[in-house]
Amino acid sequence: MADDVDEKLEKINKRLETIEDSLNETYGEYSQQSGKRIGLDIGILYGIIIAIIFLLILRKFNII
Repeated sequence: MADDVDEKLEKINKRLETIEDSLNETYGEYSQQSGKRIGLDIGILYGIIIAIIFLLILRKFNII
């Protein structure tokens, strides 16, 4: 009877490990996608800031 319980516990542990691995992969993919979105937003903001600075410099020297 103890062997039967041990086998069931091993099966349950294997299933839990599989579920845990799946959750870790899912969380990793979610974090990666979130990082890409944040990186895109930061890149757009940098571009806007550089463009504004460039326009201010051009206006100061009466080029525009």
